[in-house]
Amino acid sequence: MSLDPNGTAEAVDGEPTSHGDPSALALEEARTTFEYQVQRLREIDNKAIEILKANLLIIGVFVTALSVLGQTELNVASFVNLHTAAGGVLLLASTAIAGVTYTASNLRGGVDRAALEAALADGEAFESTLVRSYGTWIEHNAEVTAINDVLVTITVLLVIDAFVYFVVGIAIGTLPVGTLFVVASFVVLTALLAPLTWLAYNMDSIEAASAGVEDGANAREATALEFDGVRISKGTSRARGHDALRRMLRPGDEE
Repeated sequence: MSLDPNGTAEAVDGEPTSHGDPSALALEEARTTFEYQVQRLREIDNKAIEILKANLLIIGVFVTALSVLGQTELNVASFVNLHTAAGGVLLLASTAIAGVTYTASNLRGGVDRAALEAALADGEAFESTLVRSYGTWIEHNAEVTAINDVLVTITVLLVIDAFVYFVVGIAIGTLPVGTLFVVASFVVLTALLAPLTWLAYNMDSIEAASAGVEDGANAREATALEFDGVRISKGTSRARGHDALRRMLRPGDEE
């Protein structure tokens, strides 16, 4: 790294690093954060679409297998119980949520024609406005990331639960047991899966426990020593993600 005659730092590859200009440095950091957010949302979308494809394939295989087995002497009805029914419902639910996750990515950013006209009219004012705009875009995209993270986490957990129900249901279908045993085993399995699923869901977004961090918000005051930063992987806290999801589902509440 070297300094040009004006005192601006230059990187080894010749690109300016903007350390001599706070506005340019802020713009550079904002652009980097924005690009990380876009990359993270693409990762979530890719995960959602892969789960959607896998679920549709599994559903197709099950339907085909049932139609083939129905033409044989095998008693297929013994495998249709509370467990396999619950597994099917959860699999369908995860498929639907995976589709919603893929379509819920609504990023915000970029300049329009009015912004470009403003840049031609007053370059310095445009730079300040652009930095503030990046702040607004990053906050919006953080909420979108939080919503998608909530949805894709639910999708993954539903797939896991569906698999467990299917395995147990098929195992019970091979045993000579009565209805009471089937119902009792379903209740016990559900009682075990529900808290484990809830625990796994909440462990996916661990909140910082340090002093000055308020629950459910990125609200620690920025000091001269450090800024609170943006949660790149999760967007915002899980609580704010839930609030953003509710606003998305009930847009009329914002009016």
